[in-house]
Amino acid sequence: MLGGLLWGSLSSSARGQTANDVLSFSLRTPAPSARALGLSGGSTAGWADLSAMTSNPAGLGYYTSSEVAGNLNLFLSEDASTYQVAADGPTFAQENEGSSAGLGSVAGVYTFPTRQGSFVLGAGYTRTQTFERSLSYGGTNQSSSITDKFLPTSSEYAVDSLGVFFPDDVASNILSFVAFQGGAIEFFQQEYDEGNYPFEQAAFFLPIRQEGTVQREGRMNEINLSGAVEAAANLMVGLSANFTTGRYQFEHELTEIDQGENADYEVLRGGQFYRGLDQMTFRERFESELTGFNLRLGLSGTPAPNVRVGFTAETPTWTTVTEDFTDAIIRTEFRDGQSLAYGTDPDETVGRGTFEYQITTPWRLGAGLAFDNDQFRVDAGVEFIDWSNLDLDSDSFDFLDANDRIEDSFGYVFNLRGGVEYSIEDGPAIRGGVAHRPDPRQYDITFADGETYDRARTFFSLGASYPFNERMTVDIGWMQERSRDQFVPYDFPDSDPTPLPNPDEIPVPIVDEEVTRNQFQIGLRYRF
Repeated sequence: MLGGLLWGSLSSSARGQTANDVLSFSLRTPAPSARALGLSGGSTAGWADLSAMTSNPAGLGYYTSSEVAGNLNLFLSEDASTYQVAADGPTFAQENEGSSAGLGSVAGVYTFPTRQGSFVLGAGYTRTQTFERSLSYGGTNQSSSITDKFLPTSSEYAVDSLGVFFPDDVASNILSFVAFQGGAIEFFQQEYDEGNYPFEQAAFFLPIRQEGTVQREGRMNEINLSGAVEAAANLMVGLSANFTTGRYQFEHELTEIDQGENADYEVLRGGQFYRGLDQMTFRERFESELTGFNLRLGLSGTPAPNVRVGFTAETPTWTTVTEDFTDAIIRTEFRDGQSLAYGTDPDETVGRGTFEYQITTPWRLGAGLAFDNDQFRVDAGVEFIDWSNLDLDSDSFDFLDANDRIEDSFGYVFNLRGGVEYSIEDGPAIRGGVAHRPDPRQYDITFADGETYDRARTFFSLGASYPFNERMTVDIGWMQERSRDQFVPYDFPDSDPTPLPNPDEIPVPIVDEEVTRNQFQIGLRYRF
């Protein structure tokens, strides 16, 4: 159930990311250009298209004239969620939509005059991944509250003559400190003096109404410097140096609304009483800036008329991630109209910080086969990636346990794609394709309906091209991605001792997601 939260034992400065987030930084959409979009991806066999720089750079060698091109991208997402707490409990469904638009790619190639063979150089900027997704969920929880998670263990607080405090040298008590300052938990001196557990959470009595949103934003890009030569008759060799840049922003907000059960909750701060829980809002966020580099080598040959084969090898991408995070912002509103909050003031810096780490992705190996008789083209490709070799490193944090869990929980995949294109000589072309990206995580998710799924992504695409003249062509493409996912708004600490009795037996909310993402591109190519 909680497999997606692959490591919960990171220090507070590394809590921002989970294995799912780190994996998403390394995934790509199958098609980087409008023409390739209609075929569900660039040709691994090799072809004269600017997407060759991100698929098989040897394909640049088939260019017979220079070319520049650009693509505009429109991205639409739909996320249908189902909220459920216990396996036999009620479910609550919602739908959410999001959109973004911008530059998809801009690139150019130059064909050098040669006495024989081919020599082509290219450069481009390409969007390789879009993170935009919006999730909304909500329902009644009769089993747990996120305020249960705020309760500190006996080692996370101390008491002196002035009352309770949270020592600065205990990193795991940050959430409890923020919750105490924000009025979501309260300390009782009398209970402490009598040897009892002295804290009470705002939502002590259930049920509670929970409403949440999850917003993901950002994109990954590649800057490509590529070249290809005809090394022998009918054999192209290509190389691309790729600089990756990106930004990813994650924000989760959960509001718990009292259903009349916690009217007696009372907090004393600065000599003033705050009475009766109305609602409590918890917010966490982080923003990651990514920079990286890798190399992509490609071969493409024509062993028989109209038949083309290709092979690619891509080195690991060495990526540095700088993450600005906020562990928690908490605001508690009371029935008497008053409120307490922590984290809303810029001077309230506990739980905020910057963390830097490195990601090393696995090698990628690809092969492709294509048939092309100038009118009819059939193209298929496969890519092998062993995600158990995904590696994390940091100068300030030991990722040994996290890397061990990745090695145990992630496996290898074969990414598949295929497409068909029909074109009229010197006229328009139509195309369609399908791609499948298996989920590397070796555990499934179980939805509220009892069905078990993985997080595989399936793509369907259509496209067309129309030449205005012998130099200028417009391309349009559409691709739809379908997948399933699951979001866990919170879990409970596994520390020993824990303030909760049998925390593993307390049901937490699970949000099932059915995700549909549509991408539209329109591009213009100019040959010279």
